[in-house]
Amino acid sequence: MITNIVLQLTILFGSLVPGASSPANIQSGGSGFRVREPNLYAPQLYADNLDFVANLVKLPGVDSKRSYWELSYQLFFVPEDKYYEALKRLPKGPSNPSPEEFPGRILLAQGHKRRMRVSTQQERTIMLTGVPFKRKVPDAQRTKYAYLLTAYSVKIFDAELKTTVYYSGIFLTQPYEESSDQKEIARRTIYLNFGVNRDGSLNRSQVPFSKLR
Repeated sequence: MITNIVLQLTILFGSLVPGASSPANIQSGGSGFRVREPNLYAPQLYADNLDFVANLVKLPGVDSKRSYWELSYQLFFVPEDKYYEALKRLPKGPSNPSPEEFPGRILLAQGHKRRMRVSTQQERTIMLTGVPFKRKVPDAQRTKYAYLLTAYSVKIFDAELKTTVYYSGIFLTQPYEESSDQKEIARRTIYLNFGVNRDGSLNRSQVPFSKLR
């Protein structure tokens, strides 16, 4: 399902892309565009708990014992009305806003992890399970077009490239996703993926890890 209202992931390892569309008409499904119904109460689309999975999926120096990566992250819920208020204040054109530009956000989880071994995918994965979600969101704010905001700062040292990559940013996604039979279901996992290219540039996405293989 296409949900790129603003700052949304567009393609595999895509970056944040602010949009210029009006908030009133920028939702679409498999059958075409449809109008967003503001403040549509949808508690069934909120999972009781969320899992957070961050992966370093590509690194030229993955076999070097000196390569490492570390991640600081915060996961927020942004109520629908507060999201659209913030949207009106953001400058037009590409930007990389901070969580502070979304007042009314509710902190769900935060942490900092460092992985000194990166030779296997398991060693490169950072995971947090059972993050309370639904009970932290006031009942009246459990609307369909609210948002989950992931703020992150990443540092990756590639010993083969002899390069340290830094980046801070955010991703936004809605609390629901579309199942294989195009039904809307509660989102249960938040993904965060990074990959370092040979030129030292960084790819990042929220694509489910299974789709990266």
